[in-house]
Amino acid sequence: MLLKAKTYDKLNMLGKLTPGKIANSIKITGSYYYSKWFNKNTHWGLPVSMSFEPTTSCNLRCPECPSGLRQFSRPTGMADLNFYKSFIDGSKNHLWYLTLYFQGEPFLNPHFLEMVSYANQNKIYTATSTNAHYINDEKAKEIIDSGLDRLIISIDGTTQDTYQSYRVGGKLQKVIDGTKKVVEWKKKLKSNTPHIIYQFLVVKPNEHQISDVYA
Repeated sequence: MLLKAKTYDKLNMLGKLTPGKIANSIKITGSYYYSKWFNKNTHWGLPVSMSFEPTTSCNLRCPECPSGLRQFSRPTGMADLNFYKSFIDGSKNHLWYLTLYFQGEPFLNPHFLEMVSYANQNKIYTATSTNAHYINDEKAKEIIDSGLDRLIISIDGTTQDTYQSYRVGGKLQKVIDGTKKVVEWKKKLKSNTPHIIYQFLVVKPNEHQISDVYA
């Protein structure tokens, strides 16, 4: 089942390619080899992968994250939907893979799934990472409907005590329940997306649970 999911994810990513994106990728690859062979820095083409942060806000207080520590050197807030759409409009002919997260919790932005949907409409592969605390039954269905391609869910512990030692303020059961809702709606809607990945960041308090997370 895992192999099937990974295979579909790769095929889905390839399905986002257009003649323009392929041509752009050839330019980038060509400039790499030209620079290497002739020892001359040369760059052709435009980025095939970019990152856009929907928000710098987060509901948790993870000890190694500027958002969690509330120690940003930049403003905290939400990305504007119209600005985002202009970004997509200017990139859609060459952009293949879009990362929609960085240091904030994407689902705090009320327009987040609209952002996903707009990228999907323009044949751009979308990936995001979440602590899953805002995924209820309604939101899980919206995730499927948006066309999100990859959903990375942070778990970082198989018991509440271990989980909250890093995900300060978080509830492990919410993560599990949110994940189950997404899986349920994938089945109901007969959707292969999003490709769900559990992310387990290994730190001293949870390293004894590495084997447990695979169970």
